[in-house]
Amino acid sequence: MPDAFTCHIPKSHKNAVIIDSEIGFSLPAQDSPKYASVRLKALVDTGSNGTCISHRLASACHFEPVTAMKIFSAQGESIVPVYRMDIKLPCGTRFHDVLVTEVAGSENFDVIIGMDILSQGDIALCGDSEGLVFSMRFPSDKTPVDFTKAI
Repeated sequence: MPDAFTCHIPKSHKNAVIIDSEIGFSLPAQDSPKYASVRLKALVDTGSNGTCISHRLASACHFEPVTAMKIFSAQGESIVPVYRMDIKLPCGTRFHDVLVTEVAGSENFDVIIGMDILSQGDIALCGDSEGLVFSMRFPSDKTPVDFTKAI
C-alpha cells in the first residue's frame, strides 16, 4: 500500500517546499552498534540530482564519510564528503543506505531531498488561493498526471 503526504504552504513561504523529515544513522559503539535518528527540516529540490545534508548537521552528528565526490552546485565545482544514512519522509516511506553528499546548507533546512529519492514516487505542486499544496506518494502509481488531458 502506498504512503502519502500532503502539506499546505502559505503564500508567504511559497518560494520553497520545506517538509519535516528524519534521518537515521549508525553510531559507532565499543561493544555493539547503535542506531540513532534525528528529526529535521528538508528542502524538496527537483533540481538536485542527489540527496544532500548540511555541513552543520554532518559536523553536529560526527558523521564519518564513506567516500568523496565531485559535485556541481550554485557555488561552483567542489569535492565533498559522502555519507550513508536512512531517510524517512513525512509520508512514512523510509529509504535505506542512501548516499548523501555534504553541502553548505541553509538556516531553514539541513537536508535536501533530491531526484534520487523523488523519482521513486509521485509528487505534485498545485497553487491555490492560500499559497501552494504539495503532495507526495511512494511508491509511484506509474500513472502519469497529465494536466493537458484534463483540460
